[in-house]
Amino acid sequence: MKFLARLATGQIALWCAFWLIGTPLVLLWDVSGLCTAVGCGIQEPTIEGFLLVLFTLTSIAIPFASVAVWRSASKYPRRVWWQTAVAIGAKLCAVFSALLAAIGLAVILYMAFIFIYATMDRY
Repeated sequence: MKFLARLATGQIALWCAFWLIGTPLVLLWDVSGLCTAVGCGIQEPTIEGFLLVLFTLTSIAIPFASVAVWRSASKYPRRVWWQTAVAIGAKLCAVFSALLAAIGLAVILYMAFIFIYATMDRY
């Protein structure tokens, strides 16, 4: 819990928050979303269910990781011009990732609504 508190307040180094936490989450989100959209594992309902759960969980986690990256970038030292560029780039990546994850979560909620509505419509 202490690590999560430090992460949420931006006390973790920017490289750690970006490369070790944010990037793997985004890659998992990309792979699970792409496999769901393309139809990888559509023959196996358990694989498709796993991909949907993974996509949903990463869609929830990415905005929190984006806040951590944003706060770490805000505390990043800016002694030379390229450090400022790194901090601004990390913030842009955090905003872009959080927006895409929120859209992905909205799509999952919409799919769940359609599924629940179709199920209730039969009875």
